[in-house]
Amino acid sequence: MSASTVEPGTRLAQRFRLEDRVSESEGATLWKAIDEILARPVAVHTFDPDFPRVTEVVTAARAASRLTDPRLTQVFDAAEDDGLAYVVSEWVTGESLSDLLAGGPLEPERAAVLVAEAAEALAHAHEHNLHHLCLRPGKLVWTTGNTVKVLGVAVDAALEGLTTDDPALDDAEGLGPPALRGPDRTLAWRRGGGRPARRPDERRPLLHAPPGDRGCARLPRHHHLQGRAARVA
Repeated sequence: MSASTVEPGTRLAQRFRLEDRVSESEGATLWKAIDEILARPVAVHTFDPDFPRVTEVVTAARAASRLTDPRLTQVFDAAEDDGLAYVVSEWVTGESLSDLLAGGPLEPERAAVLVAEAAEALAHAHEHNLHHLCLRPGKLVWTTGNTVKVLGVAVDAALEGLTTDDPALDDAEGLGPPALRGPDRTLAWRRGGGRPARRPDERRPLLHAPPGDRGCARLPRHHHLQGRAARVA
């Protein structure tokens, strides 16, 4: 099977059936699929034949699959065989931070929990020398199970070909000062600011980034951020 024959109904690894095309960007396609063995939805990335970073993405996904923090998106499979490459990961349902902020500033307690959980999850990834490099509100999800998920560690950077001299610092600054107390004593998210991770041909929006949520924001180092979260309320 070649990448050109990938379409709804295609089965990968004899178990992952592609159903809905969620988004396409620069030769990478995100699908909602079904794991027919475990009867659960999964997210699948497939790639056009001329996508230039297939090996890097598959390698990053395999490394991310070894992460054990449940607050990081799980990677279930990653392969590059016979001209067809794919990455299978957890399908996450819930509201992204972008969605939550569309309704106004977050309550202090909820913002503090989200920030602290994300910081701890990133610290786990950093302990394994894996990084995100393009964190922003769309990559943080408050799930329907009332937990926090950080999407795209390692994989998103490989998709975009992002590099940086200090990946831990870039991740630590990636969400911007996440909780800024406004005049009404609620918390608001500051978008933008700081120096983004770069790639040689400059950054372009990541795959399936929400509208209006482009680019890399920044956040304090995770150990500082955890302290900030503990003091908010």
